[in-house]
Amino acid sequence: MALIDRIKFEGNPSEIVWKYPSDEISTAGQLVVDENLEAIFFKEGKALDTFGPGTHTLKTGNIPILEALVNLPFGGKTPFTAEVYFVNKAIMALKWGTTTPIPLEDPKYKIVLNIRAFGDYKFRIKDSRSFLLNVVKGGNRTTNEAIDEFLKPNIVRGIGDFISEVILNNNTSVVEINKYRDESSTAGRVKLAPEFEKYGIDLTEFNVSSVNFDQNDPNYQRIQKIITDKFEIDMLGDKYQQKKMFDIGQAAAENEGQGGGAMGAGMGMGMGMNMGQMMGNMMNQGGQNQAGGAQAANDPAARIAKLKGLLDQGLISAEEFETKKKEILSSI
Repeated sequence: MALIDRIKFEGNPSEIVWKYPSDEISTAGQLVVDENLEAIFFKEGKALDTFGPGTHTLKTGNIPILEALVNLPFGGKTPFTAEVYFVNKAIMALKWGTTTPIPLEDPKYKIVLNIRAFGDYKFRIKDSRSFLLNVVKGGNRTTNEAIDEFLKPNIVRGIGDFISEVILNNNTSVVEINKYRDESSTAGRVKLAPEFEKYGIDLTEFNVSSVNFDQNDPNYQRIQKIITDKFEIDMLGDKYQQKKMFDIGQAAAENEGQGGGAMGAGMGMGMGMNMGQMMGNMMNQGGQNQAGGAQAANDPAARIAKLKGLLDQGLISAEEFETKKKEILSSI
């Protein structure tokens, strides 16, 4: 095989690392390194001499580590074998995403949800030697796809940690995490940057574009129901219990023919009508009973009893019950 007199990068500018196809090199040849690239010689799996941008003549003295290793003689076109890797030090952009759902406990409702997350990240090679030794590993990973496959698990392993951190810091639920995408992105970069640095990589940017949930997951539906019920409580106040009774009566009326026959249907319809009348009377008499209703609403014992009912139904947590109870008692 003919000796190589000129070694230069001939790969795609978007490639993170490119290996020169021949290892038959002449010490009288030239090494051309373009801007944003770095060339590193490898011999027997060891990273040796490194060259930055410019044109370098491969003569004894310019490659001291390699010369010492192979004991090159002086003068002439001395042949030697070595692998040459070009490392792209420009900022690169890749996408990331979870291939399988990640279980995460909702700290607010104590319910485990399976989440999927997606985003992108940007990085640059900071230490070419460390990157080649720890990621490329002797030429086994020289494509962007292979390097991406190596880096992604490091991201996925940290997702649960930094999303949990954001949720706790904002005292919110997992299902509301998409409101905090910017904060999640920042937390993700802080969490993952030290991991990337181990491989000679500077993580310059990390973005969380979305966190998704399985809409058919029973646990997800449970949380959605709790949120809906709490919203109705806040909106309706004292009328919430009457509405729930009306809903029960209406549901019974609509279940005609299911298990109860005509009698069950009649009872359901009557119950629904009665509930409707109760709601109508309540609304019509609202003005007359305003003073009495205000007194009942402000009665501490009644308010605490109402809270206890919500606790028993699982609509509020024990912690929320205790906090509200203290507020009511302190106002006496």
